[in-house]
Amino acid sequence: MKLLALGVDHHSAPQPVREAIAFDGSRRREGLEALKGRFPGVEFAILSTCNRVEVYAAGDPSTIPQVGDLTQFLAEFHGVDLGVFATHLVDYHDEEAIEHLFRVASSIESLVIGEGQIQGQVREAYEAAREAEAVGPILHEVFQQSARVGKRVREATGMDRGRLSIASVAVDVARRVFDRFDDKAVLVIGAGKMAELTLRHLAPLRPGRILVTNRSPERAQEAARAWGGRALPFEELESALVEADVVVSTTASAEPIVSFATYSRVLKARRYRHSLILDIAVPRDFDPRINDLETVTLYSVDDLQAQADANRSERLRAVEAASAIVQEETASCADAIRHRHLAGSILRQLGDYSDAVRSRELDRLFASRPHLSEDDRKAIAQTLHRFQNQLLHHPRSALRSATGAADGHGRSLVDAVRHLFGLGQSEARDDR
Repeated sequence: MKLLALGVDHHSAPQPVREAIAFDGSRRREGLEALKGRFPGVEFAILSTCNRVEVYAAGDPSTIPQVGDLTQFLAEFHGVDLGVFATHLVDYHDEEAIEHLFRVASSIESLVIGEGQIQGQVREAYEAAREAEAVGPILHEVFQQSARVGKRVREATGMDRGRLSIASVAVDVARRVFDRFDDKAVLVIGAGKMAELTLRHLAPLRPGRILVTNRSPERAQEAARAWGGRALPFEELESALVEADVVVSTTASAEPIVSFATYSRVLKARRYRHSLILDIAVPRDFDPRINDLETVTLYSVDDLQAQADANRSERLRAVEAASAIVQEETASCADAIRHRHLAGSILRQLGDYSDAVRSRELDRLFASRPHLSEDDRKAIAQTLHRFQNQLLHHPRSALRSATGAADGHGRSLVDAVRHLFGLGQSEARDDR
């Protein structure tokens, strides 16, 4: 049994290199078909994302391609000179390949540690390989286990908790301040990229009303229309602030656009209902003294960045625990694959052994009874074949069950069958 993972990621290669050998869209299916045609009898899966391109291969030592073979395949398939990407390739073998995939699926190797998108991408890679009939028992086991390992890591370490972008942290803050949003009005001041990101994160909260204002009426209208909101003239900012329970301000103004005196009037008009202001503009849009007003909570971009940094540190601290889980699961998976291969090997040897004994005894019988007719010989051969199958039915069933169990009972059963029938273990040793 051999496994190989070969590819590039954001650690080893810049984006142009990753793009040069990416398997986008239908190219993944084409790549799998080409791999199957070039390396018959080998299992393949391709994981291709914006941050990594990796080919996974598994099979017998005699058939699995070498690193150089796969490297040449990538160059020819993509029509790219080896010099563009070969020095950036990283390869993993056997248990290292399993551990690498588990680390990838657990998002330990992601550009943003703890992000959840990679789990779906690994699942898509497996499904694509399965649909192309490119996976077999080894990669099936490894990729199926990777999903379970990724889930275990997230549940045990909480590595995916805590947002990392300013816009997403801002929405987390809003969730902590208010327990419901269907009765709240959200005002977004500005219509640039940050405003767009914030609206994207706010949408799942399903606020009662979304208001958008900007010095450019056209851009305000466009942003409001995209999210089912209402655009307001910038000249009506003060009245919009009166209506808004949550304010997200993202302008590029050189000076604050809301003074302490202005918001004091707004608060009075709001009858001192609690308001949350997320000032993520640089420089600030709101006078920082507004935070001193009763029933007002004001966060600046520095406050939100500090929270994002704290979340990032929490994720980094979880990496050690996540890595320990991955190592434990890697050893278990590799052991299960070895055991499955050994049990399958013993099952094949048992069949070969029993066929040889039956054939030998039939030859002896027919040699000593030359007078037997062809029909008699056929009837005797069929009877002995049925006897052989019935005699070995339970041992074979038990061995097939043992291929899915790498526990002590499964190993003991395999060893017992091997010793009882005098079977060898050379195939298993050759693959290790």
